[in-house]
Amino acid sequence: MAQEQDFYAALVRDPRFAREVGNVVVEFGSATHQDIMDRYTDGQNVSYTELRKVWTDTIGWAPQPFELGYVNFFAQVRATNLTRPPDQRIHVWLGEPPLNWTKVEKHEDFAPPPEWRKTHPEDDIWAWRDSYPAELINRQILSKGSKVLVIYGSNHFLTDAVISRAIMRNGGPVLAVLLEREHPGALFTILPYMGFFADNNCRAEFEKKISGPAPLLLSPMRGTTLDDPSFRLRCPLPNILPPTVPAAQRADVTDRLTRWLMGMSADALLYLGPASSFTRSSILPDVYLDEDYLKEIERRWRVTGPQHATPDTMDMTAEKNGASPRPYRP
Repeated sequence: MAQEQDFYAALVRDPRFAREVGNVVVEFGSATHQDIMDRYTDGQNVSYTELRKVWTDTIGWAPQPFELGYVNFFAQVRATNLTRPPDQRIHVWLGEPPLNWTKVEKHEDFAPPPEWRKTHPEDDIWAWRDSYPAELINRQILSKGSKVLVIYGSNHFLTDAVISRAIMRNGGPVLAVLLEREHPGALFTILPYMGFFADNNCRAEFEKKISGPAPLLLSPMRGTTLDDPSFRLRCPLPNILPPTVPAAQRADVTDRLTRWLMGMSADALLYLGPASSFTRSSILPDVYLDEDYLKEIERRWRVTGPQHATPDTMDMTAEKNGASPRPYRP
């Protein structure tokens, strides 16, 4: 969502952020290239071909994080850092594990390296995506008494075991659980409002209860007029539960998931305006202009999945990238 990406860019430009927080951990960058990101955000000259590796060598993205807003975030940090003394600059930590894609030739290679498995024998590739950033945050930031903004997808903060068993693809502990084990109470979890209701009348009813100009941070959510069981019965989420969820559990799981996405189970909800105003961030043109680059992305898809993915099915072709903003659909 373009408005969410713009919010993060504005956040790091605020002088208080570098002074009071100073660290960001992002899901949309590969730790394989932390050195590249460090040089770039420090103001050094980095070629675009080199910088692009940061977001194209990620693991858990299909397609890769190609939207303009992700790249703009890094540029905003760099611009902000250039106005500050070297010892008062924002440090961007890349949270995606350091997978060497040049060595991924078959599906069996799509796994944590042997040195990681020695200390984490239970981790598959997906569990690694939570355990790696958790260790990074615990060791490099929280253990030193520092603060951090963690920009990750909401599933990485989903601590409700009932929902996790129903919809998650792996049984490993998520990022939030791993952080809380080492530093209980350290997390303040914020979910963005993304207009998740299928019915426009439900969206309007929910948004009408929110007063004040965006952006707003609504906290607490639990027990407020927004936390209304009767509203959730009238305005359920679209049916996104997998068919494997037993019929007897579907109502409970649906209500838990609805409360989670509405921010009721988090510490706060970030409101960036009505859903009708949301737009998608445009994808970067080099996705379809650089044929060698696109072929490499397709090669990775064939090795790791998703099955039968092509540039066309993944909205990566020129004709699917209009210049005008497109409405955002959650």
